[in-house]
Amino acid sequence: QVKFMKSKPGAAMVEMADGYAVDRAITHLNNNFMFGQKLNVCVSKQQAIMPGQSYGLEDGSCSYKDFSGSRNNRFSTPEQAAKNRIQHPSNVLHFFNAPLEVTEDNFYEICDELGVKRPSSVKVFSGKS
Repeated sequence: QVKFMKSKPGAAMVEMADGYAVDRAITHLNNNFMFGQKLNVCVSKQQAIMPGQSYGLEDGSCSYKDFSGSRNNRFSTPEQAAKNRIQHPSNVLHFFNAPLEVTEDNFYEICDELGVKRPSSVKVFSGKS
C-alpha cells in the first residue's frame, strides 16, 4: 500500500509485507537520487496505512493505492519472493515480458515520445523458447 501525505508534501508512506522488506527498502533506497531528488527512507511510527482518508493529487490521481493484489507484485507469496534477486539501484534497467518483435529502435522511439533521455545502449535478449 502507498499513501501520499497531505500534511507533508513530497512525502509518502509505503506499507511493506514484513520487517525484512522494510530493511531491504531502507538499505537499497535511502540517500539515493530519483528524478533529481535525494530519497530519505525511514521507518514510520505508524504500524499500518489507513486507506480511508485519501485526497486528489495535483495530477488528479488518488493519494492512496493498494498494490497487494497486483499481478506485478513479485513478493505476494514466499515462493515468488524467493525467486527474486534483490539488486542495489544502478543505471541498468532490466525489463521483461515485452513483445517478441520489440527492437532497440522501438525502445528509442518510446523514449523520444515520452521525452526521456535515451539510454546509452540497449541489449534485447531473445526469448527462451
